[in-house]
Amino acid sequence: MTARRSGTLAVALVAVGVLLGVVLVTWAASIGPNDVIRGDGPSLATPTDQPSQSATPQGDTDPVPRPHDAGAHAGWIRVIAVLLNVAAVVLVVALLVWLVRWLLAVRRVRRDRASRSVRLESAFDVVDPGAAVARELLAGIDAQRAALTGGSPRNAVVACWHRFELAAAAAGVERRAWETSSEHTIRVLDLVDADPAAVSRLAGLYREARFSQHELTEDDRTAALEALDRIHRTVHGPVTA
Repeated sequence: MTARRSGTLAVALVAVGVLLGVVLVTWAASIGPNDVIRGDGPSLATPTDQPSQSATPQGDTDPVPRPHDAGAHAGWIRVIAVLLNVAAVVLVVALLVWLVRWLLAVRRVRRDRASRSVRLESAFDVVDPGAAVARELLAGIDAQRAALTGGSPRNAVVACWHRFELAAAAAGVERRAWETSSEHTIRVLDLVDADPAAVSRLAGLYREARFSQHELTEDDRTAALEALDRIHRTVHGPVTA
């Protein structure tokens, strides 16, 4: 259940509880214990000098209602009305308490989310993109050299360049919509002050391997390895042996 639906349900329940309480209080106040049993009570027989000829025997007459019976009924009705009023008040108070607790919980959740968002933004602001790229590049030295030494020279150069893209993504430097693969990788290597000549040489070999029709040679592989080693030596951070 979403927060909006929960809030609507809480308001509806409180409104129903308040309405119920008002109805019960109004009903109890309107009828009153004295008005539940209406009438002037049983009429008294007018005494006459002559006994009625149609009088029935004493044993066959109905008992005359006694005044204390009506008082007993009124007392029970008063008790029921009080109990209903108390129940209505308890219901309204319980709903209000629940609504307040729910609103406090929602406020606490929103505050926690906002706090986490601020902490994440602060963390990203503190981390230097160049330092993150350098860390990922240096951590992948072995994988980059393995990609460049395996397979054909064409595929090796492409695979090594692809390793740079993976390191950039791991460091959080995403490729922009208008950037080519070469532009993205060159921008990433520029963040760590890699040797421009070595970057240019390896980028040229990548474009040649990616788009040319002729095959690359082992000399091209050797040149790519030299450029890669030069990039590793000039990247900020300790280079592993």
